[in-house]
Amino acid sequence: MSGLRERKKRQTRDAIARAAADLFAQHGFDAVTVEDVARAADVSRQTVFNYFPSKEQMLFDRDAEVEEALLAAVRDRPGGTSLVSVFRAHTRSFWTRLDTVLRDGPLPPGFWEIVEPSPTLRDYLEATFARHARVIARQLASERNLPEDDPICHAQARALCAVNAAILTCGLHRLTRGDDAQSTVTDTLTQADRAYDLLEHGLAGT
Repeated sequence: MSGLRERKKRQTRDAIARAAADLFAQHGFDAVTVEDVARAADVSRQTVFNYFPSKEQMLFDRDAEVEEALLAAVRDRPGGTSLVSVFRAHTRSFWTRLDTVLRDGPLPPGFWEIVEPSPTLRDYLEATFARHARVIARQLASERNLPEDDPICHAQARALCAVNAAILTCGLHRLTRGDDAQSTVTDTLTQADRAYDLLEHGLAGT
């Protein structure tokens, strides 16, 4: 019975997120109200808030999964594997998967087309990237038996997460403005390697 209840909750959550994304794509994030989303998802306003405390979270509904995947990549890395290698592989994996999707045709209008025009969402995304970096920093500190606020752990985590974020946002921007998909993916992967090489070998190589 609990399994059925959990499936129904997941279905409701997904329905709200889909309705919100469709409305944001049609009308812009700032023009859509929680009441609009509730009506489109055929639920009450309170139900929307039960699943998503803020309107931004309706669009970033997979953020917990993204954060956990990044954390797991760091936490479960084999002994002797460098952090740069972990992040390089994480970034490459995303763009390789996206390349497979793009070979079947262009992406439908979606996430980045909604985020890019909205200062509110761009700020929210930057805060999300910063939170991911804090999570990684705490993991590094724990591994090294250091305090959670160790500045070296935070510096490393922020630098690595910043490269991952820059490659993501710049690549998605190119796809959104209509650049050739295959060329964009190929170039993005090349630029990702260059960026991680700078972290690995020093910014003096710029």
